[in-house]
Amino acid sequence: MKKYAVLLLAMTFLVLCGFKVNLGTDDKVLVKVGDSKITIKEFNEKIAAMPAQYKEYYNTAEGKKQLIENLKKEFLILETAKKEKYETNKDVIDQINKIKSQVIGAVYLREKIDKVVVSKEDDVKKYYADNKAEFKTKDQVKAKHILVKTEDEAKAIIAKLAKGDDFGALATEYSLDPSGKTNKGELGWFSVGQMVKPFETAAFALEKGKYTKAPVQTQYGWHVILVEDKKDAADLTFEEAKEDIKNFLTQKSQKEILDKIIAGAEKKIKVEDQSEQLLLKK
Repeated sequence: MKKYAVLLLAMTFLVLCGFKVNLGTDDKVLVKVGDSKITIKEFNEKIAAMPAQYKEYYNTAEGKKQLIENLKKEFLILETAKKEKYETNKDVIDQINKIKSQVIGAVYLREKIDKVVVSKEDDVKKYYADNKAEFKTKDQVKAKHILVKTEDEAKAIIAKLAKGDDFGALATEYSLDPSGKTNKGELGWFSVGQMVKPFETAAFALEKGKYTKAPVQTQYGWHVILVEDKKDAADLTFEEAKEDIKNFLTQKSQKEILDKIIAGAEKKIKVEDQSEQLLLKK
C-alpha cells in the first residue's frame, strides 16, 4: 500500500509538472479543484506530449472528457494529501528529489546538446561526396504471402492459384499471418537480410508477377509467395540521402559535445566507484 501511495503521488507530480510542448496561448482555467488547476493550454500540451498510441484517442471528445475526469480525481487526491501535510512526508520528498535530479540533468543536456543541428548544405554535400559507398539501396522485392500449417494446405492453395483464384482473396481466407486478414497477405518492400533465409531465397528467385510453384518451409510454417515487383540495387541521390546525413552529422556533433562535457566534468568532480568491490567481485 505504501509503495502504491508513493507511486501515485509521484505520478501526480509528473502529470502536473511534466515537460510541455508549446501549443496555443489560452490560459483560461479548464478545471480547478481546491488550489490545483489546469489551463486549456496546459491541457492541450499534456495531450501533445502523450505517446502516439494514446494521443489519437485523447484528441477525441470522448478521450478529452475521460482525461478531464482523471485529472479531477488526481487533483482531489493531491488536495487531500496536502491537507494531511503530505508535502513534508519523507517518502514524498525523496521521490521529488529523485525526479528533480532527472529533470535537472535532462534540461541541462537539452540546453547544451539538443540545440545542435548540422544544417550547412556544404557539410552535408561533402559527407555525401566522401562517403558515396554508404548510400546504396539493396535489391528489393515487394511480395505477398499466404502462411499455413502444413505442406498439403500450401499445395492446395497453389492448385487454386493455378486455376486462376485471386491471391489476395486466398490470403484473407486461409493465411495464419495477421497480414492475410488485414491486407490480403501484403508484406510490402523488403531487402536481403530482412526475412528468414528460406523465404528470402524463394522470394528473390521469383520473377515479377510470379508465385512459388512449390511450398516454402520456414520455422513459422509453410508459405506460398507472390512477387508483385522488384527493384535492383541503386545509388541514392543527394536529395534522397540528405536528411539521413543531416541526422547523422547532428548526432555525431551532439556526441562530441557530450563527450567533451563528461571529460571536463571528470577533471573537476571527484568520482568514487566501489562497484567492483561491492557488486562485481566474485
